[in-house]
Amino acid sequence: MELTIEKAQFAKTSLEQISEALKKGLQKNYKSVEISIVDCPNLKQWDCPAEGLSGNQKIIDVGGEPYMHDKKLIGAEFDYEEIAKKIGSEKSYALGAGSGAMSCLGGHCGELVINENLITNESRSIIAQVDENQKCKSSKYTARKHGGLGNIYYSDGKPGKVIKIMIKGRLGKQGSLPQAMRTALKENLSTENDNHFAVAGVFRILKGKIKSHVQPDYDTIKHEYYDPKQMKCVKDFLKFYEPIGPHFQCYSILWTGDPTGGKLNLRESGEHTHFHSYKGTQDAGHYHFDVTPEEIEYECYFNIPEEVHRVNNIYKELASK
Repeated sequence: MELTIEKAQFAKTSLEQISEALKKGLQKNYKSVEISIVDCPNLKQWDCPAEGLSGNQKIIDVGGEPYMHDKKLIGAEFDYEEIAKKIGSEKSYALGAGSGAMSCLGGHCGELVINENLITNESRSIIAQVDENQKCKSSKYTARKHGGLGNIYYSDGKPGKVIKIMIKGRLGKQGSLPQAMRTALKENLSTENDNHFAVAGVFRILKGKIKSHVQPDYDTIKHEYYDPKQMKCVKDFLKFYEPIGPHFQCYSILWTGDPTGGKLNLRESGEHTHFHSYKGTQDAGHYHFDVTPEEIEYECYFNIPEEVHRVNNIYKELASK
């Protein structure tokens, strides 16, 4: 796949400013919220292939729904190690969420949990798939490719200061932690003139249960679900799982908006979060939200990306035709 890359800067900020905004906002949605700036714990103890989240911090937003669901484009794949080299992150720790590359999965689909050290070649990535009994199965995934869409946070993987968030119990209606964080940032920071912010990192679901999905194989979907004119999915086709959990480890990237005012066509939801079990169960996939507000507990570590690189903006390409 030939790569086209556009770059934009997020607004300058600090861990203190972000943590204060998160604290104000998250307290409206959760019963107990503790936020502090700490030295990042050694993430190798969480089975990550790097110690921290610091150094040369940036995110990428790759492709989009047309690459996944437009019959003319299905099968597109991206080498995120090659992308890393092109944006000055060739020696980095990469974490995030994407679709699995079908060429690496025997033509099948899957939800990719990206957890790779491009410095040491240590791989902790996981692929979630729908098995023949419609249950979720997960396995190791060592290819440095993802399918038609992906969101990845690159850093040097070094120890450093991060934002620690501890949450117990939900009061509000927003069941998605990343969406609650986005709302907190948008309500408590000025995003006028497209001054937008992003955070990325790792969090664990210590207690409670969630809703998730895994994309099934295309040949099992018996109805039309994608509108090429709107360039989006208009009907459900995913395989959902709920309630599942706890003991999940999530890799999350979120942002308040497009710093170019919409020219980059960033992922519409403003976040992307995939997870796997850290207790050895087969559960993995795309995190949606908690379904047990009384029980839910999170432990989180986040840092601040300074820039976003938009890779192969398919919406822009299709709109120009």
